[in-house]
Amino acid sequence: VTISSKAAARRRNGRIKLVASSAILLLLILIGFSLLQWFTSSVLSNGSSTSLNTGGIKGSPQSKQRILQSLAKLNELIQLSPDDTKKESIFLSTATKECIPGRDDNGKDINPTTHRKRECLRHVPLGKHITTGEDLEERMKMQRPRIGIMITPGYIPTTVAKWIGHALKQTGDSIHMDIEILTTAHVPVYGYGKSHGYSKLIRVVTLPLPLAVNDAYYYSMNELADDNDGGNNGNDGSFVMQNLEAILDETKLQYNTKPSSQTVGSITELLLRWHCRLSHVAAHTAELTLTLDNILKHPTDTLETILTFVWRQDWEWEGHNHNQNKREERELYPKIWKGAAEEFVASEDGSLQPLLNQVSLLLSSSTSDATTFGETIQKSFASEMTKSKDLTSWPCPSFWDGVGNDDSGAAHKIANEMTPNCRDGDPYARCTVNKDRCEVKKDAMCK
Repeated sequence: VTISSKAAARRRNGRIKLVASSAILLLLILIGFSLLQWFTSSVLSNGSSTSLNTGGIKGSPQSKQRILQSLAKLNELIQLSPDDTKKESIFLSTATKECIPGRDDNGKDINPTTHRKRECLRHVPLGKHITTGEDLEERMKMQRPRIGIMITPGYIPTTVAKWIGHALKQTGDSIHMDIEILTTAHVPVYGYGKSHGYSKLIRVVTLPLPLAVNDAYYYSMNELADDNDGGNNGNDGSFVMQNLEAILDETKLQYNTKPSSQTVGSITELLLRWHCRLSHVAAHTAELTLTLDNILKHPTDTLETILTFVWRQDWEWEGHNHNQNKREERELYPKIWKGAAEEFVASEDGSLQPLLNQVSLLLSSSTSDATTFGETIQKSFASEMTKSKDLTSWPCPSFWDGVGNDDSGAAHKIANEMTPNCRDGDPYARCTVNKDRCEVKKDAMCK
């Protein structure tokens, strides 16, 4: 009996050890499987997401929060007017000036140029090539609203413009509305809301200003040809920005020499003159202004604002009025565009990762140069604010004033891109102010 009991005990112990061994083996298998899953999802997928939607830029995707903090840090490093903070406030107010139909044209503001009540015109031009005749009605059917996306030369605004253009194209197709989208750095010609040939304008503003200066410099040196006439001698009348597909990578920062203090000062002045011109246009033309930080913080809300602004059925068709949409249809638009904005931002085309990477690279360069060029930017800012009477002078200072004659220089290239789209024979723009013709001739002195 004793022997039998001992044998039974040994068998029980053997079974327990077998079960324990099997459990340990199973546990090891599960741990190994979990580690494999973690490696696949965390390491390999992160490696693939680095190349997804980054526009070909290498490196890990940048944290949006970290970039926003860096923008704030750069703003603190270089204060535009440390001795007179009101000047910086005036600049920011001018650079973000808007004219939103239904909001800004219902007040008591007076247009300083015409001395008339402020209007946010949404003129849809027929074009000078469409005059009179038996086929006028047929030509009217081809009439399209012209949306200008106004950007300063730079990788950041170019990427934002591409993002906006994709969204407008998709939503336009969905509602069967045909518009012409023109992305350009050329300022609209002087005149009133029917002179420049645009129906509505969207202004993209890169802030802080030192970031815009740095961006414009590297874009001009990498993407703009020497002695480019800025498209003013072309025949298509589009004045579109060159190299909208341009991508910034580290080599474009490394293989270019740093800008001189004179170049930094000239670019600072050019950017202020560009905003001076666009602020005058906002006195009479429907104009929406978008800032970089708002786009990064609230992409969906920003896009909803863009779509509501563009697709608001308030066009002023030259020659006729075939826009008699019902009030009920107009009131539905905000609900429609909120969903469309959410859907687009979540899509591959709506990814802001390329923009985050571009901003990250330029922020790094801008911050490292802050101590070198900070004083130059401040001096140029103060000088230009005085020259332009705090960006209120009409006409604004010439783009060619102080730029120099070096066609290969960054400032010269940027000035070329900013000159007004003033050209004989243009089907839409009516160039009636001689100052614009002087700008095209690169003559800072003529009036």
